[in-house]
Amino acid sequence: MAAKLSKKELKQPDAFQSSIEIIQDYIAENEKRFYAIVAAIVVATFIAFGIFMYWSHYQASASEMYAKAERNLAQNIVTPDDAMRNIKIYQELIDKYPHSWSARMAHYHLGNLYYNLGDYDKAIADYNKFVSSRISAHAGIKFLALTSLGYCYEAKKDYKSALEYYEKAQKSDNTGFESIGYRNIGRVYELQNDRKNALENYKKALDKATDPAMVSFIKYKISSLS
Repeated sequence: MAAKLSKKELKQPDAFQSSIEIIQDYIAENEKRFYAIVAAIVVATFIAFGIFMYWSHYQASASEMYAKAERNLAQNIVTPDDAMRNIKIYQELIDKYPHSWSARMAHYHLGNLYYNLGDYDKAIADYNKFVSSRISAHAGIKFLALTSLGYCYEAKKDYKSALEYYEKAQKSDNTGFESIGYRNIGRVYELQNDRKNALENYKKALDKATDPAMVSFIKYKISSLS
């Protein structure tokens, strides 16, 4: 059974009612300011919702264009004309949605396409744009981009720069790619006639290798350098 209230308690103002009265008094005394604050909150809410809707549409549109390019890649591009068509799609994506996740990934794919076309300078430019983006920090992707930069410089016979990028790749999150990294470093040392460092890195590559064919190849390289 509920406890009975004393006469003193009944005469005391209700706490909730008192709060309401205080708020009403404040509104009455600061009417213009109060409605200005309410209006500002409403406008800010609409702006925030508008930004959210715009950004969602922005990312969705970019993803749709990116998916189109990915479908083309899945069809095994083999001719320069095929590659140029995909380059056009990726470049359009970057121009239209430069701040999207898809545009950042497009730079990586552009690097691959330009590399396959033998345009190493353009490949280097796009790989560098990808590496400088936040998305490149994701596991494995940065290793691939840095390694691709190494391939570009190696193709240009700039072995010093190639070695620099292969070593950077090896220092990134390279789980699962260790053998490839050491093999690349060993190959560049070999191209520079540095047998000692080439042999050292091929041995490290052998320790990490799991593919039987690659194990045989690395053993052959070690044997020939020894």
